This record gives sequence, C-alpha cells and structure tokens, in this order.
Amino acid sequence: MPPFVPNAYAATANIRGGIGTMIVDADPVVKLVLLVLLVFSVFSWSIIVQKWIVLARARGRARDVLAAAAAAPAVSRIKDAASKAGPSPVTHMLDEGLDEIAKLGAKGQTLSPTMLVNVDTRMANAQARQAMNLTHGLGFLASISNASPFIGLFGTVWGIMDSFRHIGIMGSANLATVAPGISEALIATAAGLFVAIPATLFYNYFTSLVAAASGQMEQFRVDFVNTLRRGILHADR
Repeated sequence: MPPFVPNAYAATANIRGGIGTMIVDADPVVKLVLLVLLVFSVFSWSIIVQKWIVLARARGRARDVLAAAAAAPAVSRIKDAASKAGPSPVTHMLDEGLDEIAKLGAKGQTLSPTMLVNVDTRMANAQARQAMNLTHGLGFLASISNASPFIGLFGTVWGIMDSFRHIGIMGSANLATVAPGISEALIATAAGLFVAIPATLFYNYFTSLVAAASGQMEQFRVDFVNTLRRGILHADR
C-alpha cells in the first residue's frame, strides 16, 4: 500500500460540495502543500502591512524635514522640524550628524571643512543603515512570490499522479472518474497563485518606495551638509 492514501479516490463518481469539501478530500500531500502556502500567505501579508505602514510614515515625515532643510536659514529650525515630524530615517540621519558635530565641538575646535567630511561620512553610514532597515523583509517577500507558484504546482502534479494511479487501479478513465481527483489537485495551483500575485505586486511597489525614501535621505544629507558649509551652525551659536 502506498504511504499516502487519499480520503476520496478518483473513482468517486461525483464531486462532493464546494472548494472547502475538495480541500478536505484532497490527498495528504496536497493538504501539506496548502498548509505551507497558508503559512507563506500569513507571513507575506504581515510583511506587506508592516512595510506599508513603515514606508508611508517614513516618506510623509521626511517631506517636512526636507522642506525645512532646503529653506531653513538655521540648523535649529531643521531640528525643530525633525522633532515635530517624529522618528524617521531622515531624523535618524540628523541625530547622527548632530552627534558627530557635538563630538567635534567638545574639544573646543572650530568646525572646519575637514570636520564636515566627518559629519558627511557619519550621515552617509546612517543613510546606508536606514536603507537596509527599509529593505528588511523584502527579500523574503520576493522568495514567497517566486516559490509559491512552484510549490502549488508540485501539489497539483502530485495530486494528478495519485488520481491517475487510482484510475489504473479502478480500470475506468471516464470524465466522472477523472474530474474529482484532478479538481482537488488543481486547488494547489490556484492557492500558489493566490499567494504569489499579491507578494509580487507589493514587492515591486515597496521596492519603488524604498528607492524614493533613499532619494529623500540623499537629498537631506546634501542639504544639511551644505547648511553647515555655509556657516549657519556657527551663526546659531
């Protein structure tokens, strides 16, 4: 006897009930495939919701800080705009830049062009870290979008193989005999596409949002360093 025996054999003359019943009647391997796809779907949608919130918040808060950095005559106003906007990748970069300025100024030294290189480098490192944080989880989302159709296809192929095996056992190949097992197996392909399609769409969308957020961070770093270069910081003091 084979290790996996379906609950409803291909010899069943009629398909019982709807999709839920077909899932219950499916081969154990097909059920395992569906369970894996369900887990992938839960992880996928959790990443989608989390990234949607994080990226939307990051872009919205960065706009206010960028406007202040582009037009502000003083670093203090940039700091005020960042405080009002709330935490974001851009404000983290600002904190890193201000911390580096504080360390340079703690020795009683005047901020010089050479020191500005330190500030710019510190902010560039912060920018790279924030970009990595924004992309965290997108790799897994891409893997789900790529793997889910093939996992579903595996379940379908397995179910069809099992159906034809039972057709050979029963010695009947009419449509009423073939249809139930194949329809149960095809649910796995449909489930794989159901998981993969939103994962692919949102991966591409979030990739574009991350690129836009990275552009905002680059713009802010340039504007802030230019503000320091113009000597605004010393005027504030």
